[in-house]
Amino acid sequence: MRVLGILWNGMQEHLEEALNDISKYGDIKDAFTLNLGESYEPFVRDIYAQDTIAEWKVNKKLETMFQCSDSRKITIVIVDVDTPKKEYHPLKKRMVYTNLENMKVNIRKKYSEIVKHYFFDNTLHATDDEGEFKADFGVVMSYVEKGFQPEPVELKSALEKGKVFEKGRLNNGTQKPNKE
Repeated sequence: MRVLGILWNGMQEHLEEALNDISKYGDIKDAFTLNLGESYEPFVRDIYAQDTIAEWKVNKKLETMFQCSDSRKITIVIVDVDTPKKEYHPLKKRMVYTNLENMKVNIRKKYSEIVKHYFFDNTLHATDDEGEFKADFGVVMSYVEKGFQPEPVELKSALEKGKVFEKGRLNNGTQKPNKE
């Protein structure tokens, strides 16, 4: 299943390690950074407007994100996660893909102990299903269309493994890597 992940600003100094952690759960098809500057807060609000998250949580996430780092960069990751099994998630009150949920929980747990000013999910946001993927991808693309230029993620270890494309950004994982 295609998943759109967002590594928030506090994760940028841990980017290579985080992408390597994500790659343990699936194949990274694309990764790029957006420097949102003054549009960081509206972007976060647009992403969470797709969700049923309480506004106070969004406000707290933003507060702690701003405390984590002065950077307003985020990294968008498109990953194919193997999702053969579902289980009931009592907090979400619905079925979730086990492997995807494990990825989210394990990465958040690891970085909650590393990122300063951690608050629930201010490290990684990841879509749960195709509907969320389309909605969040639409938000990302709307910011690209506003002129925020995607910056390719150039990570030696990930590129050596063939996990991150050097060219063909924003291809939704459908274009083959450039063999220059």
